[in-house]
Amino acid sequence: MKTGLLEDLAEQHGTFISNLRLQPALKWEALGDLYRMETKEQYPLKEWEEAVSYLLGCQVRFESYEAVRQSLKPFSLSMR
Repeated sequence: MKTGLLEDLAEQHGTFISNLRLQPALKWEALGDLYRMETKEQYPLKEWEEAVSYLLGCQVRFESYEAVRQSLKPFSLSMR
């Protein structure tokens, strides 16, 4: 069975989906991982909207995969 973007991200971090949103450092790291994902097209744009909206706690819309990349670019920076 194919898993979703948030499920795959939580598994990658060895945590629950809710922790990706509730723990600020983990949220930033997860958003950075989404930015660096090379095969964004393996998930539909609607799933990207839902995942990023969930993590950020606000509604997000994407018109293209390039828009996903541009939106997530700030999260590619390391936290200090």
